[in-house]
Amino acid sequence: MSVLLLSAIFLIVGFFSGILIGMFGIGGGLVFVPALYYLLPLVDGTPANLAYFTLGTSLFAGALATSNSAFLHIKKDNFSKKPAILISAGAVITAFIAPFFVVKVKSELIEFIFVSVMILVALRMIFENNKNEKHKLSKPLGDPFLILIGLFTGILSAFTGLGGGVIYVPSLIYLFLINARIAIGTSSIITAATMISSAVAYIIQGTGTISYTGSIGFVIPEAGVPLGIGAIFGTFLGVKIVLKSSLEFIKKAFAAILIAAVLKILFT
Repeated sequence: MSVLLLSAIFLIVGFFSGILIGMFGIGGGLVFVPALYYLLPLVDGTPANLAYFTLGTSLFAGALATSNSAFLHIKKDNFSKKPAILISAGAVITAFIAPFFVVKVKSELIEFIFVSVMILVALRMIFENNKNEKHKLSKPLGDPFLILIGLFTGILSAFTGLGGGVIYVPSLIYLFLINARIAIGTSSIITAATMISSAVAYIIQGTGTISYTGSIGFVIPEAGVPLGIGAIFGTFLGVKIVLKSSLEFIKKAFAAILIAAVLKILFT
């Protein structure tokens, strides 16, 4: 496949992922990872460490897109400052450290973790409705739990290529009683910090390994840059949609995308 055609595909995939990034405060890994598993071998053959290149490139592209999404939400004042700072503090630490352990784990385990997380998120989205409001806590958890959520999700991000939004958003809503739209904007900021930290770690960890032509550590710019640029443009539309639309319908539609991605990984 030609470089031009591949770049166009990455741009298109990135754009639609960017819409979801802006809408849900996620990092794009839910779409980036399965897409990269299929497309990266078309760039320069299939390497022995495909799983790690997939995770590193996904996090790199997501870092570009979520940074723009975070900026847009901040510009609209659609975020909560304290959770953004405290959760980011925890996530940045573990998101940077965890990749140094991820590369010592078999890729099959990484795929299992990723698929398991996606299935749980899909089920939550399908069965969530307005009745869930009564299951919220009577008062929000204390500040130390914000840091703990960040520490835990930073590890998850490094092992799955997710930005952590699938954990941050429901945690902010149900554990810290933050409005759903504010939670999405806050998650965008935290996710950007998480993905930047983890992407840097994958670059460092992959330096000196047998890699793709032109790769930087476990990041492949030939794929990550157009994917990220496409996603940046998509975030503009995604943020506009989330500020105007019903989240209940959007989440259930997105659950179908998650299930499709799981099937793609399981049967590839």
